[in-house]
Amino acid sequence: MNEWLAKMANWITHNQLVTVQYTEKRKGPISFSGRLLQVNEDQLLFYADDKKEVINININQIDHIEPFE
Repeated sequence: MNEWLAKMANWITHNQLVTVQYTEKRKGPISFSGRLLQVNEDQLLFYADDKKEVINININQIDHIEPFE
């Protein structure tokens, strides 16, 4: 877990664009590209560039996250 926190801190510092895939109840799988803004104990805060909105996701909902290439 500490390895992931270090990666996430690096993404925040460098304003890295990331691809996120997560599952939302009653909606199913969702994916977007955005920037990680903040990491809390159980929540991640993203800015979705395409949608131009801030998304708050529970850490347990995330299926996959990686830097955008």
